[in-house]
Amino acid sequence: MSDVESCLECGIPRQFVDNHTWAGGGFIVQSSNRSHRMVLIESDNLDGLFRGIEEIIDLPIERIVIETKRRATREYIDRLVPDDLKEKAINKELDMKVMIDANNAVARIMGYGDVSLVGYRYERDDDDYLKQRVREPYSVPLWCGDMAGAVEAITRRDNDVNYTFLEDDTIEITAVPSEHPPQFQDRLQLRKYPLREGDVTLERCGSCGGPSALASFAWQLERGVIVDKVTGRRVAMLGPAYQEAVFDELERELGEEIPRVIVEAQRRFVKSGFFKATEIGNKEQFRKLLALRGLGNLRSLQTKKDKLRMVLENPAMHLMIIGLIQGYFEVISGTGSRAEWEVSDDGVLNLEIHAVC
Repeated sequence: MSDVESCLECGIPRQFVDNHTWAGGGFIVQSSNRSHRMVLIESDNLDGLFRGIEEIIDLPIERIVIETKRRATREYIDRLVPDDLKEKAINKELDMKVMIDANNAVARIMGYGDVSLVGYRYERDDDDYLKQRVREPYSVPLWCGDMAGAVEAITRRDNDVNYTFLEDDTIEITAVPSEHPPQFQDRLQLRKYPLREGDVTLERCGSCGGPSALASFAWQLERGVIVDKVTGRRVAMLGPAYQEAVFDELERELGEEIPRVIVEAQRRFVKSGFFKATEIGNKEQFRKLLALRGLGNLRSLQTKKDKLRMVLENPAMHLMIIGLIQGYFEVISGTGSRAEWEVSDDGVLNLEIHAVC
């Protein structure tokens, strides 16, 4: 996309760097809202993880995923778009298409896929709608939540969404005014992270100020895709609080075994070969990788043939991280394993993985 300004030195879209802040505590926050945490993670396994959880618990979770992502995106876009522009759009002093195009540009920069407007109506009544087509969506239920949340942030009206597949890699999503499902009202609360500062130092681009290591990613803006040049895997920037809310709700509804179900689903995905165990071979390199992704501040990592111990401050989506590390350990050790963990009130993950023959 020629209208997106990129840094001449590192090639990263300026808006991506300007909208986010990388902190020494191993976390990323929205620049305009330091309480809104973000992570840069592999996206091709997201829907696979959701399906894995559904297979293990034998229940659908798509509606919960959509609802929580709606809340996270509404908060993100509400902070991103100036109030005066939202007021002009609501009062029809500004063409709503301008806002739609701007939000779609943000979605491409974040790695969400190639989104195009199909049609819309905005007359501030119940017949309003927004229909969009997304090719290569980073996640189907998450995109549905993104679109509902973005519409709500601009129009300040509750919306619901539905979608259809046009092709294997293309969906069409429609958002319409609708009250939120009553079973989700006053629930699915987004987590607040007790973030602590740290000493992780990431080298910076001398021009845009973003982490220099972002140059290891390629922004394919026409496709709305971000690709890790080293691994070839696709990544996307998103808020972890919605994912945590999904997991918390599942645990509330289905019992305390749910965290282990989530860890197990992620472990299985890692064992399928999606990730490479060599990525945790060098502690300092792994520490900076986690910080670049906003996943936390690695304080210690001790790996033996039959045991792994890790201490991580400011963990984001800790259950997925545990499943990731457990899968790594099993690939390295060639054995089965059991994982034990604890997250303190002040946000420190202590993880131990033991080999099981």
